Amino acid sequence: MRILISADIEGVSGVCLPEQTTPGSQEYERARRLMTAEVNAAAQGVLDGASDTAATEIWVVDGHGPYRNILFEELHPDVRLVSGKPRFLGMLAGLAEGGPWDGLFLLGYHTGAGSWGVLAHTINGGAFHRIFINGQPVNEAFINSALAGEYGVPVRLVSGDDLLAEEVKPFLPDAERVVVKRALGHRAAVHLSPARTHEALRLAARRSLHSKAAPHCPQGPFHVQVSTVRPAHADCFAQVPGVKRTGPAEVDFIAPRMEDAVHFLNTFSAMSASLG
Repeated sequence: MRILISADIEGVSGVCLPEQTTPGSQEYERARRLMTAEVNAAAQGVLDGASDTAATEIWVVDGHGPYRNILFEELHPDVRLVSGKPRFLGMLAGLAEGGPWDGLFLLGYHTGAGSWGVLAHTINGGAFHRIFINGQPVNEAFINSALAGEYGVPVRLVSGDDLLAEEVKPFLPDAERVVVKRALGHRAAVHLSPARTHEALRLAARRSLHSKAAPHCPQGPFHVQVSTVRPAHADCFAQVPGVKRTGPAEVDFIAPRMEDAVHFLNTFSAMSASLG
C-alpha cells in the first residue's frame, strides 16, 4: 500500500488566524507542530490498517506556503518528506516522480476563495480572488483531486473544517471526510482537541484503505477563469502565452488537462511575488 499525503495548514485543528500560517511568529511555530502531529496520526492509521506494513510506503508533501512547514525531526519515522520549492506539480509533488500510488490524502485542507470557511482561499489568497473551472468556482481539493485522477489515483481521505467536508462531498463522495473543527467565521472556529483529532484521523486513515473511492476525473479541456485581487496581478498574468485578458482584474485560459491548469496557476502564483 502506497499513500501520498498532501498536507496544508489552514485546515488543521487549532489553526484559525493568518499569523498561524505565516513564518516568523510564535503562533506559526505552534501551528507547525499541530500540522506535523496530524500528519503523524494519519500515517499511523495507514500503518495500522495495512496488511503488510513492511511493504507500506508513505510520502507527505508539505503543501503550504514555502513548502517547508512540517518539522522533519518530529515526523513519523516511517514517512518520507517532500519539501521545498519550486517543484513539479506543487502541492502534489511526488505524484509523478514517486508513483504509482494507491491513494491520496488531502490533510489540513480548507474551503475555496469566496466561500464560507476558516481561512478560505484558493492557492494564493494574496493574488487570486476566485478561480472558476468550466464556469464553477473551485477549491484546492477539487484541483488536486482532479490532478491525481489524471494519474489514476483516488482521494481516500480529506480533513479540515465542517464546511470543507460539505464542499468536497459532490466530487469526492466516497472519501473519508474528517471534520477537525467547526467554522464560526473566516478567522474563528470550534476546534477538536489534539487527542480527539488524532484519534479521528488514525481511524479514518485505516478505514480509507478499504474504501471504494474512485479517481476524480472531470472531463477536459478546462476553461479556467481567474479573478485577481488587483488589476496589477492581471497585468502580470496576461504576459503568459495562451492567457487572455478579459477584464481589469480577470484573465482566462484553456487547459487540455488539469496538469496544465496547475502549471499555469502555480506560475501565476510565483509571478505575483514580483508585485510585493
